[in-house]
Amino acid sequence: MNQTNVSNELAAAPVGKLLFKLAVPTVIAQLVNLLYNIVDRIYIGHMPGTGSSALTGIGLCFPIIYLISAFSALI
Repeated sequence: MNQTNVSNELAAAPVGKLLFKLAVPTVIAQLVNLLYNIVDRIYIGHMPGTGSSALTGIGLCFPIIYLISAFSALI
């Protein structure tokens, strides 16, 4: 699809359809990221000895990583 067709589609298509078309990949990417983090926490939580401190580190870093991911999806 070339640039002219994309510009025409953005100018002529209904806003709801465009919003849905652009939002679905972003939502799917966020869900995959969320599932990855859940599975990661399960494995880290089962580490003998350092599991609780490792989960604390993940809990502190997760909001920062989530904000970076949200801003990159915005751009």
